[in-house]
Amino acid sequence: MNFDALIAATLAAFEPLTCQPLELAANLARIQRPEVDGDLVMATQFFDVNARGELRIVHIFAPKIKVLTLFFFPDANWQLPVYCMELVVFGEQPIVALIDGVCLQPMDCGSLVEGILDTAHQKNPQFQQAEDTPEWFQACRSGRDFFIRPENMAVMGDLAAVHLQLMPQLATLIQDARQFPEQQTQQYQHVLQEYKHHHRIHAPGLKLMNRSFGEAWTANYMHTLFN
Repeated sequence: MNFDALIAATLAAFEPLTCQPLELAANLARIQRPEVDGDLVMATQFFDVNARGELRIVHIFAPKIKVLTLFFFPDANWQLPVYCMELVVFGEQPIVALIDGVCLQPMDCGSLVEGILDTAHQKNPQFQQAEDTPEWFQACRSGRDFFIRPENMAVMGDLAAVHLQLMPQLATLIQDARQFPEQQTQQYQHVLQEYKHHHRIHAPGLKLMNRSFGEAWTANYMHTLFN
């Protein structure tokens, strides 16, 4: 599976919106170090989407590992869900694929987001939810998510296709979003920060990043990714 092509297709789905790249410090945007089997590279991109949130994309790759992680974090004054997607491959073996959209507090588009995910499941009954979902993910999932242990790369590709099918619908949600009243904006800011903190301390890639890039760099990176 070509993750670069998947990133390009994801960004193409946001073309109806104003999607502007945001500047990151050079050592955060791309870091590379030699490993026994070849270089390990971590490339990160942030995009402002219609001044209503940020799309954050992390691509880790080496000869024996490929990871693609994507988040859309809404600005707290907009009634929009958090969206996340992650695909992990070791060697030629897919490890996990997850897709979720989470409304962290009641909002006008809540039932629509639930319906979008329900429809995606109805259209793809072949996917069986994993039974070994980690506790950290159980604590922040929507309950309508995909958390799959793909049997092979073809199944991983099918899950990537589900992600791409959801992207135009996310773009429409962003374009049509309503703003929260001020008090609810403050509440949403709080729960967004709690969600980000949860991911910052439980991210499955922390061990790899600490080993490969050092604890100080990793702490700074994770603070930036989940600020």
